[in-house]
Amino acid sequence: MKLSGAIFDLDGTLLDSMPFWETVGSRYLIERGISVPEDLPLRLKTMTLREAAVFYRQDFGVTESEETICRQVSEMIEEDYRSRAPLKAGVRDVLEQLRQRGIPMCIATATDRRLVELALHRLGIFHFFSFIVTCGELNTSKNQPDIFAVCARRLGTQRAETVVFEDSLHCIRTASRAGFPVVGIYDSSADSEREEIRPLCEQYLVNWEDFCFV
Repeated sequence: MKLSGAIFDLDGTLLDSMPFWETVGSRYLIERGISVPEDLPLRLKTMTLREAAVFYRQDFGVTESEETICRQVSEMIEEDYRSRAPLKAGVRDVLEQLRQRGIPMCIATATDRRLVELALHRLGIFHFFSFIVTCGELNTSKNQPDIFAVCARRLGTQRAETVVFEDSLHCIRTASRAGFPVVGIYDSSADSEREEIRPLCEQYLVNWEDFCFV
């Protein structure tokens, strides 16, 4: 695996932030004194924020408007990124080693740019990345290779030498099919996808400390 450029996902890859997304619905309802069913995270998993707001009103009797609920939940997530979401162990060392080797790096994420910047600045790693690209800005998703292609062009590197670091199966599939070598990062949120992810990756890391520069 020749590494001339690096594209990093954020959530579940660099940041141990998925628990905040997985629990925000429960936290929102608990703050309002509402009993939370055990299957709530599963029921919310495929909902947009707006759909979740409708769900809270219809199923749990939340009286705020949909617009207010969306704003309140967004504020909770923003505070998570501003104050709490931690860097995964070993990430900083790998980024520093790549920087010392002159490897250009960027972020490709579905997360809103404001949240990304809040977390990267707080954690002191913003300076490692040449730029940030978000799915929202490109009006795409990681089911399509567009975001990875844009990143490679901006990095000025060939796809076959531009390594994508990702934790989620659908993103890894997309990058691999588009000709990008992939380093898979284990995250508990994708535990059920683990065995499908492994064969698609040049390396699969349970811990960032195990990354091998080859």
